Amino acid sequence: MSRPPSRAERGTPSEGDHVDAGQCPVVSYPMQRQDPFHPPAEYEGLRAQAPVVPARLSFAGDRPAWLVTRFKEAKEVLSDTRFSSDSRLPGFPVRRAHSTLIRMDPPDHTRYREMINHEFVGRRVAELRPTIEQLTDRLLGDIARGPARSDLLPALAMPLPSLVICHLLGVSYADHVFLQERTADALRATSTAEEIDEAVADLGRYMDRVVESKVENPGDDIISRLVTDHVRTGACTPEAAADLARLLLVAGHVTTVNMIGLGILTLLQHPAQLDELRRDERLVAPAVNELLRHLSITPSLARVATQDVEVGGTLIRAGEGVMVLLSSANRDEREYQDPDSFDIHRTERGNLALGWGPHLCLGAALARLELQIVITRTLRRFPSLRLAVDLDSIPFRHKVNIYGVHELPVVWDE
Repeated sequence: MSRPPSRAERGTPSEGDHVDAGQCPVVSYPMQRQDPFHPPAEYEGLRAQAPVVPARLSFAGDRPAWLVTRFKEAKEVLSDTRFSSDSRLPGFPVRRAHSTLIRMDPPDHTRYREMINHEFVGRRVAELRPTIEQLTDRLLGDIARGPARSDLLPALAMPLPSLVICHLLGVSYADHVFLQERTADALRATSTAEEIDEAVADLGRYMDRVVESKVENPGDDIISRLVTDHVRTGACTPEAAADLARLLLVAGHVTTVNMIGLGILTLLQHPAQLDELRRDERLVAPAVNELLRHLSITPSLARVATQDVEVGGTLIRAGEGVMVLLSSANRDEREYQDPDSFDIHRTERGNLALGWGPHLCLGAALARLELQIVITRTLRRFPSLRLAVDLDSIPFRHKVNIYGVHELPVVWDE
């Protein structure tokens, strides 16, 4: 599978090159990937046309919406509170997502986020390092005791984030299969609205029972502290607490599962840089940052304008939907040198893989820490790790809302 031409090979667009979005042809979204490690090739042409282009959403009956294609304008939209995340509003471009926090706007969003934000920043996350290292080493030890071949998805990528988030929430890991299956049903792009509603309802009922148990018998975990500090004081209802807990459960493992699988696969495709990581573990942190940018496994975020707003010279009117293309913005030639290349030495550190603005991923620091630990410990435990099949045999997750792989068969020297 060939790499798209580099920035130097195709030429660099200038800031004045764009055409007014009103003159751009209407495109159909979403588009298909031609290469599993790169977003759709059409994105480059869209960025060259304009920072904001008109589209029809094929998954929503060809509903009209705007696509935000470039880095600067994507940050503007994600930071601007005139663009709402509330999927109940007319004009919102996608099916509703069931989450108190993700689909709330300030000031309610701010109030609820502040209830749990401190659990995922600074020292609190750093204190989790020994626990995550122990869990990772235990899983790697189980793998090493078996044959010198394994599928790292069920053996490592899936259980590790589930173990971590269950530990944080005070949820029994014995229920992780049920929780993973229902989460997958809720996020699968091919699920019907009824299937999504049923999966979300099942998760909601499960979390209702967890919150009730914490009211009666609190422990040392996030849900217990949420109940003690906010439900008992009347600042938060039990239903809202259960909804927050459901969000943390889903967001706390599904993206990290896919980043572990797709991230390790990406490193295996770049053996020279992989050797550098083995020799110098200080490169793992920038490598994780580059994996997040390069892969952008959450390809887009949906918003709707609540007022008339001009973005990149284009007027977006109140009630018009917007899709912020994170995977396009993270390949913007105006922001990154040779953006289609994977480079762990990249000097541009910022990216939008985990969002931006008020809805920046709550667990961003935790996700980075998990990825750094699992890459470091895996390369240390299996220095000869390599793919067990041809790349063309790897099944990629094309029909889901979070990109990744379904399997990651690897081998190593005993």
